[in-house]
Amino acid sequence: MHIPDAYLSPATEAVAFGVMIPVWMVATRKSAAHISSRKVPMLAIGSAFCFAIQMFNIPAFGGTTAHALGAVLLAILVGPWAAILGMSLTLAIQALLFGDGGILSFGANCFDMALVAPMVGYGIYRLLCGRDLSNIRRITLAGAVGAFFGTAAASLAAGVILGLQPLVAHDLSGRALYCPFGLDISVPAMVGTHLIVVGPAEAILTVGCLAYLYRTFPEHFESQSRVRVGTQLRLIRMLGWILALTPLGLIASGSAWGEWELEEIKKMVGYEPKGLAQSHPVFHPILPDYGFHGMTAGWWLVVGYLVSALLGCGVVGLFVYGLFRHAKSDSVRSVQLHSCKSDIPDWLTKPNPPIQESHRVKAPWFERTLLRIQASLEKTSDSDATARAPGFLQTIQPAPKMLVILMLLITVGMSQSNWVLSGIAVGVVGLALTSRIPMGAMIVRVGGAVIFFGLIVAIPVSFREGTFRVSGLVASATILLRLADGIALALLWRQTTRWNALLNSLKQCGLSATMVTTANLSYRYLFVVFEMLAEMVQARTSRQVGACSAQEARRYMGNGTAVLFAKSVAFTEEMHWAMTSRTLPTSRHMADPDRWTARDGLAVLTSLTILILTVFHGSLHAF
Repeated sequence: MHIPDAYLSPATEAVAFGVMIPVWMVATRKSAAHISSRKVPMLAIGSAFCFAIQMFNIPAFGGTTAHALGAVLLAILVGPWAAILGMSLTLAIQALLFGDGGILSFGANCFDMALVAPMVGYGIYRLLCGRDLSNIRRITLAGAVGAFFGTAAASLAAGVILGLQPLVAHDLSGRALYCPFGLDISVPAMVGTHLIVVGPAEAILTVGCLAYLYRTFPEHFESQSRVRVGTQLRLIRMLGWILALTPLGLIASGSAWGEWELEEIKKMVGYEPKGLAQSHPVFHPILPDYGFHGMTAGWWLVVGYLVSALLGCGVVGLFVYGLFRHAKSDSVRSVQLHSCKSDIPDWLTKPNPPIQESHRVKAPWFERTLLRIQASLEKTSDSDATARAPGFLQTIQPAPKMLVILMLLITVGMSQSNWVLSGIAVGVVGLALTSRIPMGAMIVRVGGAVIFFGLIVAIPVSFREGTFRVSGLVASATILLRLADGIALALLWRQTTRWNALLNSLKQCGLSATMVTTANLSYRYLFVVFEMLAEMVQARTSRQVGACSAQEARRYMGNGTAVLFAKSVAFTEEMHWAMTSRTLPTSRHMADPDRWTARDGLAVLTSLTILILTVFHGSLHAF
């Protein structure tokens, strides 16, 4: 939907700027009057989000591509007038830094994507939603409908602008000087693509974002609530995950409708429009087409796309934040809106002076690190609660369970078939459900690791010799499935096996009893030591008024370490005598060893069968 330069006549470009300049003036005045300081970070992050999602190209009809806008979502979050400015700044950065959309056609691009889309979509949203912002289903439904029709209206505006060019600018023979396609071609092509492909994608995106924001940050939908500390940081973190996925937009190849080169247009219509042929670039972008100049193959293609995403989102977010950073706070705004002349004394109408919040001093690195280690140990200890649950894997003895997991891991590493890996993934999900493992946390841990580590390798594999290939996509899927299966199997083993039982399974497999017992006692010893030191830090912090100097912090750390060392020596001696009195070397003979059941044997036999079949299947393909 980004109209390049030389596709529009100078008259059309002048009319578009003439329409948008008053709109920008009104939007600036209304945004300054209505947007509050609490909405400024959301506007900056939302504008950067719109930039990021426009880098995800979607395959469309005739080998073309399209992309979502995010304009209606931004209008719902910060208001339509602020959304106009945010989208306009996003389009400006796209045109100046990356050459996506023309400089001279900037006014036309802002008209359809920054004015028509948010205004139409937001109007439909408010018509369906009304003033009730407490019903999440109604909000998401209204947002989906508004996003769908807002995107369709923007595509209609772009199609009309392009389709009018043969009528307003042509030579004596009737050939178009600029865009050669009339209304009968441009409008169906633009509107059809966005109604069938982009509109549903925009609606799904809006529903997902609104549902996530409503459940995670409900204060953004309530005018009287206060934004929690750290909200912006969490939103930026989510934006970072989206930026890491932007190379997926390279999979869809082909140009968007109406963004072809001159040679492509000549092949379509049989002649070169004179306006297009005589056009010269107004501005040379830094990263043309979201990549490095002359580097359009292999890893450089992906790296250039990632750098463009980071640079574009950073510039858009910082520019928008800097433009509105002096917005008034909610408390001052509420006083201005509700102030009126009356006979009430001034001292009753004046607001209470704001309470000066105490400056929160960041805790020293030693304390922060210690408390984090203690929280990690407590989380590890609490994870044994899942291992005590009456699930399927919990009923299998540790030693056979370890053999099952190891054989399945070997199967994952040796398998070359995505069907086998997908079957193992389905089996892992079934085992997790029957073992009563929290699926939400497991999906987050597995998915986060796969996205963070797997996509770095998988995305470049999809592009061989600079072009997207199906064989590369299959190889990428194999990498991601192997990584997901391996991490999920390791999590199943850890979360369904208690720490003591896990160590005992290692002892049954031949590991030295002294080493296993030492590891078990060391784990518990470290837990007690860090718990004790964390309690000392919390006790000192709770009794301290004000911030301590660096010298006092060093003195406390030295004294605490000395006390801890003395207690550790005494505790170590007691543990040594306790181990000696219980004759540790003879502890390998267990009074009641774990006996394998029929279920244990069946699990081991099943995993061994899967491994053998995988090896046999791979051998057949090798020959």
